[in-house]
Amino acid sequence: MGRRLQNVAIGSLIAFLIVALNLTYWSVIERDRLRTRADNPRRIEAERATVRGRILDRNSVVLARSEPSGRMLSGAVAQRRVYPHESAFSVTGYYSLVYGSSGAEFAFEDALRGTARSDAWSAALDELLNRPLRGDDLRLTVDVQLQVVAAQAFGEHRGAAVLLEVPSGAVRLLYSTPIYDPNTLDADWERLRNDPSAPLLNRALQGTYQLGGALQLIIYAAMLANPAGQPHTFASAALPLSLDALTVRCAVEPSAPIKGLEDALAYGCPRLFAEFALEYPAQVQEKIAAFGLLSVSPLDGYPVAAERRVTPLNELTAPTDRLRAGVGQGDLTVTPLQMALVASGIANYGNLVTPYIADALRAPDSETWQPVSRLSIERAAMTREAAERMRAALRESVLSGSAQAALTSDLPPEATLYAHASLAFSGNTQHGWLIGFVALPDGRALALATVVESVEDVHIAARIGGRLLASAAQRALQD
Repeated sequence: MGRRLQNVAIGSLIAFLIVALNLTYWSVIERDRLRTRADNPRRIEAERATVRGRILDRNSVVLARSEPSGRMLSGAVAQRRVYPHESAFSVTGYYSLVYGSSGAEFAFEDALRGTARSDAWSAALDELLNRPLRGDDLRLTVDVQLQVVAAQAFGEHRGAAVLLEVPSGAVRLLYSTPIYDPNTLDADWERLRNDPSAPLLNRALQGTYQLGGALQLIIYAAMLANPAGQPHTFASAALPLSLDALTVRCAVEPSAPIKGLEDALAYGCPRLFAEFALEYPAQVQEKIAAFGLLSVSPLDGYPVAAERRVTPLNELTAPTDRLRAGVGQGDLTVTPLQMALVASGIANYGNLVTPYIADALRAPDSETWQPVSRLSIERAAMTREAAERMRAALRESVLSGSAQAALTSDLPPEATLYAHASLAFSGNTQHGWLIGFVALPDGRALALATVVESVEDVHIAARIGGRLLASAAQRALQD
């Protein structure tokens, strides 16, 4: 009997040790992995209870907020994310327990959840007391009123627009269409994911487009830096350029004979610029790099387009390939943000600005906004003299060239418009660019890139871009 009791005791002790070791393993060694597993009910409940911070525009209009949506089985209050402004969906992105996040929700995840300022002691105490996380409010630099104007201006057209304040680099407008509704994302996910129009793609930051005639701006800068390579005759400037099955013409028919490079740029005539790229590819490639078109432009952690390998212009040996690249129909593609930076360089007399969209953060129960730290660096893309000549050509484009449709009656009289409108071929369709800026009397400028998909003529992009610049100038003069 005593021996059997001894065996039972030993067996019980062994079983206890196994249980203790198992508990130690799961509660200590595997604790963090268990907590972060997607199917962990406690993690899911904690996420649903998290009060994410609000997202506001520059005038404190709420673009995203968390609202109570009932109680869970544990008694904790579940939260749901609400996005009240349709025109700002391109800015806020979405937040979903199932599908993750995008836009500002992704870029500022830690701040909006409250984990960015939480130390280990506070996190442990919150977990012990079962207190939900509370995130910081985030104030952005965008103006929701400009987002509304963009939605109205684009209408049924697809495309994107980015507008930067110069020289600060603040993003005042970030718009992409078609849009989706983040309020119903979970229910709509499969439909959105399979939609051929790709509404989940933020075209302003992730959409990549052929440059087409917009490349003339870059080549013109290269020509200004190499006077010896500039043409001496302009008789053929307005003639179409044929490349296999592709024929490229002036963006608009010149109303008078072309007498110089500024005229050729103003009317968007490609021949002289393509011929320069054929003869001086290294100089053009140098300017392409200087304007930042070979690297993806970051924006405060927002998801952006993936890096792509592009064959340098000077490595293209076939004349037809080099001419095709010289009219912006090669393998170089760009995002609207990159082209907005090109506009900023012209507006800023040769120096590209550093874009940013996060303005300040505010902790829960605090009335004090803390500015988001940033490093602002201007990059020289061309000389001031070249930028002034570029500005003159863009002004001529507005007055009598490709961008005439951008000049609207809504533009304040104290603001001056500079712009260039162009077309690019994309498969069996073409899209239009409006690259330009308005100069304000206080020395600031507002630089814009607008791309409109599937257009018949250059005036559509010019009208949409012109409306955006006029509205932005009105808003800026009210500041």
